[in-house]
Amino acid sequence: MKAKTLEIEAYTITEVSRIFGYKTTAVLYRLLNSGKLDDYVYQDISGRIFLLLSPPNQIPLARKILKNIQIRRYSAIRNSGYLNKKRFN
Repeated sequence: MKAKTLEIEAYTITEVSRIFGYKTTAVLYRLLNSGKLDDYVYQDISGRIFLLLSPPNQIPLARKILKNIQIRRYSAIRNSGYLNKKRFN
């Protein structure tokens, strides 16, 4: 019997900030330091931190960020179009 491989979609903090439309990584680092994104962190052997966009049995990372920040009319994550993708509807 073959062993199942687990493929995860993990990105660096800089890549995640660009995907969501932020110009800096300050929002993500603030949420990481406060412990709000602990369920989304993946750390490899070298110690580099990656974020999972949609971990199993959790809400997607974009929704988690929107729940933990102050929502404004021209929010970067809303204007990036990332939430309008098919998997979030």
